[in-house]
Amino acid sequence: MARFRFTIAAAFVVMPITMVLAALPSLPAAAQEFRIETDVIVGEEETPASHSITLFEKSAVYEFNENPNEIIVYRKASEGRNAQFILLDVASQRRTDVEVDRVERLIEKLSQWAANHQDPLIRFSAEPTFEESFDQQSGALSLSSPKWTYKVATIEAQDAACLERYQDFIDRYTKLSTMLQNGPPPGPRLALNAALAKHRLAPVEIQRTTGGENKNAVRATHIFSWRLSREDRARLDEAQAFLASFDKVDNEQFMSARAKQAQSIVRGQSTDD
Repeated sequence: MARFRFTIAAAFVVMPITMVLAALPSLPAAAQEFRIETDVIVGEEETPASHSITLFEKSAVYEFNENPNEIIVYRKASEGRNAQFILLDVASQRRTDVEVDRVERLIEKLSQWAANHQDPLIRFSAEPTFEESFDQQSGALSLSSPKWTYKVATIEAQDAACLERYQDFIDRYTKLSTMLQNGPPPGPRLALNAALAKHRLAPVEIQRTTGGENKNAVRATHIFSWRLSREDRARLDEAQAFLASFDKVDNEQFMSARAKQAQSIVRGQSTDD
């Protein structure tokens, strides 16, 4: 098993978050379209470490990431087709299709291996145990442990269909992020997802610390808009053109090229230069 790179995205498993579901009328899930703009801030830094835009359109979810420059498409299972992610590398104009079942199997194996790891944080990630606290009046939710803590500002989600669609996506995407980032098991973030679902909550802001109080702090902030803008429609049109035109490669080839690109970015020598 390869060693983990405990990166920001892998440790925090940053996901897009809806903010105003409670104020919206109930609509069929297939008819709901909305966008989430997410910034991730590390420690006391003022400049976000990452930025993404996630568009929920009628039949799929599109995640647009700036670094690396890629688009990730999620499609639920339908008649004759398994649930899948499609990864689009904009720089190389290549795509690869990742079956959700394959991601599930990899995460299961990873968690089994990590459960006996010598690193206590990795071992905790495989089988996390939290003390949960929720203040219904303020909407403050926390999952606490000596090794890992989430503090979350939330609102109550009234739209069951929309929340169900979001929860399906966020659980799947959490596991995919672990695979892409070569991170530790996603147990802590999945536990947070489950707590939010139990209380029918949508997070507004998530703060995460690991290794003790106020250590390794990461904060995600989110801006939600129910309607897709003209610019969002243009993004979707472009992404759909990419789906049709990009060269299709197998998962291993795509991931290898992605890892090399990430190394180049870390060294400040982008392969696009």
